[in-house]
Amino acid sequence: MYSSLGMATARPSIMMKFLIAAIACCMLLPSITAKADGLTVEPTARYRFQQVNDPIRGDAQASTLKVRLSAAWKDQSPVSAFVQADYVEAFNENGFNSVTVTRNASPIPDPPGGELNQAWLQYTGESNWYLRAGRQWLKFDNERHVGTIEFWQNDQTFDALSLVYNDSLNWDISLVHIERAHRIFGDDAKARLPENDIRFEVNPNRPVFELGNHDHNSHIINARYSADRRLAVTAYAYLLENESAQRLSTNTFGARLSGEFKPEAIKYAYTVEFAKQKDSGDNPWQLDANYTLVELSAQYKSHQLMISHERLGESNGFGFATSLGTNHKFLGWADVFTNYISTGGIRDTFFTYRGRAAKLRWRIVAHQFRDDGSGDIAGNELDLELGFRFNRRWEGKLIAAKYFAKNGIPTLPASQQNLSTWSLSLAYNF
Repeated sequence: MYSSLGMATARPSIMMKFLIAAIACCMLLPSITAKADGLTVEPTARYRFQQVNDPIRGDAQASTLKVRLSAAWKDQSPVSAFVQADYVEAFNENGFNSVTVTRNASPIPDPPGGELNQAWLQYTGESNWYLRAGRQWLKFDNERHVGTIEFWQNDQTFDALSLVYNDSLNWDISLVHIERAHRIFGDDAKARLPENDIRFEVNPNRPVFELGNHDHNSHIINARYSADRRLAVTAYAYLLENESAQRLSTNTFGARLSGEFKPEAIKYAYTVEFAKQKDSGDNPWQLDANYTLVELSAQYKSHQLMISHERLGESNGFGFATSLGTNHKFLGWADVFTNYISTGGIRDTFFTYRGRAAKLRWRIVAHQFRDDGSGDIAGNELDLELGFRFNRRWEGKLIAAKYFAKNGIPTLPASQQNLSTWSLSLAYNF
C-alpha cells in the first residue's frame, strides 16, 4: 500500500460527546435534516473494517468510524456558506500503520482525530458564475490529477479561492488558487514524529511526503466544452508550487476528449487523454514525463464492459506525479503502486465489468501492470466491489483486492510480493 504515505492524539471530551450524539441521531431518527431560514444541517456516518495481508510490512487490521456534521446556509441572496466537521474514531489504533503513526504493519491511512473538513463562503453572480473562498473540495474530470480521495476516512481538501463559470449547457471553466492542501494523513501528521512512531529513535523528523498539510502557491485552470453527448473537450493546466515538498512542484498541461453515443440498444463511450509534465519552482528533480489514458466501453441496460490503458511515463529516472489526485481510484485497490511521486513509470491495462440488479451493484476489475522503463510485467491484480443499498439512507459495501506479483518493480519492494486486502463498510446517508 502507500509506500510513503485529525485533531490531535489527545482527544477532547467535547469531540467524543459530538461523536456519540451524532451517532444517536443517525441511528434513531429517520431524518435529521433541519431547514430554517435557509439553514440545512445533516449528520452522516461510515464504519469500516479493513484487513491487509502484507508479507513485507506486516498484516494490518483497521476498525474505524467516521462521523460528519455538515451545515449549509442559502437563502434568496447571492451569498451562501458551508461548514463541515469530521471526527474519526479508531477502535484498534495499535493494529495498523496509520502513516500519521507508523507501526510494524501495512499502511492504512485512516488516522483518528477531528478536523474542520470544509468551511467556505460563496458569492453567486447572475451570469452563471460563482466565487468561492475557504476550505473546499476540488474535483476535476475523473480526479486523476486533482481530487478529494473520499475512500479514506479523512478527505483531502484545499484552502483555495475558486472562480467557476458553468452555463449548464456547454461551458464549465474553473480558475483556482490553492494556498494549502489538507491531506488524508490529518492534522496530527506534523513535522516531528510522535514518540510512539517506530522511526522516532532513528530520526524524529517526518518525511515531507507524509505531512498532513502542504503549503502551496499553486494555480489550476480547467476548461470543459461540451458540444453534445458525443463530444466533450477539456483542456487543463495544473501549475503546482508545493512549498512544503518541493519535489512535488510540477507544471502539467493536458487535454481530454470524451463522449458517448447510442445508435441502438447498446451505449458506447470513449475517453482519450494526454498530458505533459515538467518540474517547476524549486523542484530539484528534472521531470519531463507524459501521461496517456485511453478508455472504450459498451453498455447494455445495467451491464457495462470497459477496456482501459493508462500510462504514467518516466524520464530521467522519474515518473509522472499525481500529488493532488485521488490516487486510490487508480492502479488497483490494493494500493501497491499508490505513490505521490515515483522513481519510475508504470503502465496499467485493465478490464472492468459493472452490473446492477435491484439493490445490489457490483464491479470487477482485472489489471496487468508493466514497468514503463523495461516493459516487464510487474504483476497482476483482481479487484471486486459489491454494494447493497438497503434504503435511501443506508448502504453496505464489500471491497476486495488481490495483487499477484511477477517481476515487480526494483524500486518498489511492495510490488515484489503478493498482497491482498478486503474491507467491509456500512454508511448512513453518505
